[in-house]
Amino acid sequence: MLFNSVSFAVFMTAVFLIYWNIPQKYRYLVVLAANCYFYIGFGLRNFVLLCVVCIVTYAGALFMEKREGGIRKLCFVLPFAVALGLLLVFKYFNFAGQVLADTLGIFGIGFTPAVLKIAAPIGISFYTFKVISYMIEVYKGKLAPQRNFAKYAVYVGFFPQIASGPIERPAHFFEKLDRLGVSNGEKADSDNGGSFNAAFFRYDGFSYENALNALRLMGVGFFKKMIVADLLSGYVTKVFSDVYSYDGFALMAAAFLFSIQIYCDFAGYSDIANGAAQLLGFDGARNFEYPYFSASVKEFWGRWHISLSTWFRDYIYIPLGGSRVGSLRYALNIMITFMVSGLWHGANLTFIVWGALHGAVQVVETFAHNAWAGLHGRDPKDKSYKKKGAARFVSIVLVFLFATVAWVFFEADSVSDAMYVLTNMWHGIASPAAYIKGGLQSIGINGKMVLHLVLVIGMLFAYDLTAYIASQRGSTIFTQFNRLPKAVRWIVCILVVDLMVIWFMQYGADSSSFVYFEF
Repeated sequence: MLFNSVSFAVFMTAVFLIYWNIPQKYRYLVVLAANCYFYIGFGLRNFVLLCVVCIVTYAGALFMEKREGGIRKLCFVLPFAVALGLLLVFKYFNFAGQVLADTLGIFGIGFTPAVLKIAAPIGISFYTFKVISYMIEVYKGKLAPQRNFAKYAVYVGFFPQIASGPIERPAHFFEKLDRLGVSNGEKADSDNGGSFNAAFFRYDGFSYENALNALRLMGVGFFKKMIVADLLSGYVTKVFSDVYSYDGFALMAAAFLFSIQIYCDFAGYSDIANGAAQLLGFDGARNFEYPYFSASVKEFWGRWHISLSTWFRDYIYIPLGGSRVGSLRYALNIMITFMVSGLWHGANLTFIVWGALHGAVQVVETFAHNAWAGLHGRDPKDKSYKKKGAARFVSIVLVFLFATVAWVFFEADSVSDAMYVLTNMWHGIASPAAYIKGGLQSIGINGKMVLHLVLVIGMLFAYDLTAYIASQRGSTIFTQFNRLPKAVRWIVCILVVDLMVIWFMQYGADSSSFVYFEF
């Protein structure tokens, strides 16, 4: 069941209505039932595997609680190994076999690897990381094991997040789950976030304003996915599926369009997921903070896929020693973290190269910053200095260009395909008019489509820029929007809805899958 489908709209409506019309203490059971129904839609085999991971890690955490020494470690290691092992088998078995065959081939040793002809279950990377963080937190004594299996299953299989995240931390999730619908004895109206005093919603905890903001967030997500990402995906796929048939500006256009597509696709998913979670009273983890307004690669990863970035920081980078080590060791820690991150995204050398590029540039940034701080008598850890004005603008442009180059490896089928794109996108640039016109024509973009692309990408940029400026002022775009006169808000909403309807009438609604479903 895709988010961008009529079936999900019907499903979400039913869950919402049932959820807010039963007592608070039973609501998690509604979410559990919704989790099961949602995930079974991706196949019974996938659901059974999810249940196995749930049961094993739940039991392991309970057994771990009152045990010490080797027994406690064993109660941690075995469930951990089961969860991680299943991920490695389903996602990396074929890749590992091919790497082994290629390595042996260098020494003249023939080897035919076994091939696992079963697709990796939807969302296995995301829910595996959730159970791993849960097991680690319990093992370290930072979190008490969840005794209610149903609530634990709600956490692992939370339907808005199970397919592509965000990767919710267990402590935050369980705290929110236990507090859902609790009004703390206060009877409030919709304006201050308390209960909505409409007869239909019988119990405390529903906030009209929160629900409205959730729907707005989902609307933004649908715009990013169905209007922008799906529009661009056709041209991107056309080029990257057969890169050697294209040259010049066609390759450059595909690279830039993919940079926008993957952002809109995944950020759109995250907006829809968090909006759906907010409709049920959950404050989901923020996954994107306008990453293309970053002035450094380090800042980029503080804004892109935040839940994954912080996961790797807490469970790989910091345990390796983080930045509390010598320069060479720090560089190694960064490279390991980013290369593992790359491999997490997919079992292909291209993803490892993509991660290595980001790691290498971040290391260079750090060393350059430290050298600059030394020359100017500043503490390298002093965060008071920030690039402003023209310097920040130039840095933002450079980071976006770097990200676009790196995305080529992310999207390409092989490293050789990626290198072809990067080395051949400049052919013909000496004649700019012919270069651009020929490239657009070769991938089927006419003058009318150029205007449409400029319109939707311009709308996206305007929204993100406005939201970014609001965030810099300690506010949100929805807070600012709510301060507008009611008539203006209605006009804006009607215009946006009309635009989307017209767009669907022109191009149709594409129910394509989300990119991160593959991971």
